[in-house]
Amino acid sequence: MEGFWSWAKERLIKHHGVSKEQFPLYLKELEFRYNNRNADLFDQVATFLCDLVPKRD
Repeated sequence: MEGFWSWAKERLIKHHGVSKEQFPLYLKELEFRYNNRNADLFDQVATFLCDLVPKRD
């Protein structure tokens, strides 16, 4: 947990903070980015988009 907060604080400082209204969404985005920081996001997005297309019979 400490690793995430120090990582998130660095990004918040770069953006000069965020509004109270946007903070929960921004925090969720940071959580996603932190949890997937070593993943190939292109492959994940491509797989997700392919899963949206119905399979042909």
